[in-house]
Order: sequence, then C-alpha cells, then structure tokens
Amino acid sequence: MHYTDRAMTAIELLIYLTENQVAALFRAARSLPADKLDWKPAPGARSALDQIQEAATAIDAFWDVYATGKVEWDPEKHAAWTASRGKLTDLDALEEECKRTTQRLVDHMSTVKEGDLMNSVSLPFPGDHRVADILAYHYWNLAYHEGQIYYIGTLLGAE
Repeated sequence: MHYTDRAMTAIELLIYLTENQVAALFRAARSLPADKLDWKPAPGARSALDQIQEAATAIDAFWDVYATGKVEWDPEKHAAWTASRGKLTDLDALEEECKRTTQRLVDHMSTVKEGDLMNSVSLPFPGDHRVADILAYHYWNLAYHEGQIYYIGTLLGAE
C-alpha cells in the first residue's frame, strides 16, 4: 500500500508494521551462521530455526481466532503443529511461507472495520482479549523472535 497521501488508519499502520517485521525477522535469521540456525543456547531453549518455523506457520495453525473470534486449546493439535513445522528447515522456503501466511492475515485485516477492533475474542489464556490484540499478535511475535534470534547471534559471536 502507498500511504504518503494521507494519514494511516490503525489497521493500515498495523499492516505496514507487520509486513516490515517479516523482513526484519529474516534479516536477523540471515545474520546467523547458516550452520547454527538449529543451535540452542541451553538444554530446553529454542533455536532460531524453531522460532522461525513458529512465525511462518502460526497464522494457519490458529486461523480459527481470526475466522471465528475464538480458539480452543488442543494439546494434540499443538503437538501435531509443532511436529509439522519442524519439517520446514530451508530458510528461503520458510520466508516464503511466512510471507504467504502474513499476506493471508493482511488480507483479513483489510476487511476488519475500525469499530470492531475492541470487540472481545475468546482465547484459552487469562485476560481480556480484543480483535486488536489478535491482529497485532503476529507483529508482536515476529518482533519478539527477531530479538531472540539476535540474542542467539550475540551468544554465537555473529556480526
């Protein structure tokens, strides 16, 4: 989208930030030595690859929250998703998948009315959750994982 002719709406701003954050996540990933993408800083810690796999596939895995405004936690479904995403190991393919799923979310965001941003959604987590929260979650998650990946890079001595 091209926004220079007018002020952005809240949804347009979120779309802009989210799309840019996809690029930032993969810049972080490519700053690591390629043979260290699956390196874990400690037992039980997550590798950069695992975090990228999550970011690339989470939208499809939890699409119900966008489509219906609710998601129910299913440990078996979560385990299947974790196993499935673990098969994606090529960084270029993961970036394409992340762009595809992000576009799916962006297309959905474009249909949301600004007046609906504060509508409640039902999540299996404590707290009061709104449409604005779930639309912003992917952006937040991408930014969080970018930081984690740069931290891993620091531990590895990457530049």
